[in-house]
Amino acid sequence: MASQMLVTPKGSATWPKLWTPDVKFNAHGEYKIGLKIKEDLAEDLTNEITRQVDAVYASELKKNPKLQGKMTKRLPFEQVLDDSGNETGLVEFKFKCKALVQKKDGDTFTQKPAVYDSKGKPILEAIENMGNGSVCKVAFETIPYLLASTKQASVSLRLKSVQILELREYSNESNPFSEEEGYQFEEDTSPFAEKTTAESASDFSEEDDQDF
Repeated sequence: MASQMLVTPKGSATWPKLWTPDVKFNAHGEYKIGLKIKEDLAEDLTNEITRQVDAVYASELKKNPKLQGKMTKRLPFEQVLDDSGNETGLVEFKFKCKALVQKKDGDTFTQKPAVYDSKGKPILEAIENMGNGSVCKVAFETIPYLLASTKQASVSLRLKSVQILELREYSNESNPFSEEEGYQFEEDTSPFAEKTTAESASDFSEEDDQDF
């Protein structure tokens, strides 16, 4: 069974690593992104992937009839459950590709996913703070396989490119406080405003600095 290129409907991104590969489970790095899609929007996609998994199973069984009763099917997507274990109406897909690929002949090559904006224009600068909840579409290649150790027939979802429709950025410095009544800061934009404490601190002499 040959690989096939597919494109998802739009969904909500989870843990995107599109510019700097994740090295937690692979020393050479992997680019990855999860995508949560509404179940009704994902129906055509889940049906097609299920059909491909069925085809892998049938093909492997034809090649080796002794696998009958030993081989199982694994679907590369799952229902998203809430904290109580109830279905949320979302289906999650997980896509990845290796940053460094070693071919059977020993040669290696590097790869990374292409990223586009909502108009289809390539995004050439890294958006390292792209966060969960960004709305995206993903183009991917299905790669059929039989996992020998577990006798699971499936297809992997190889990440090829991502289109960012709505960007959600995260910050490492989150504000721990809720809103209260009281003092509100208003920046003085006058060019004649007095120096701030931070600016004044930079005027210390070398002699003053020796006390710190």
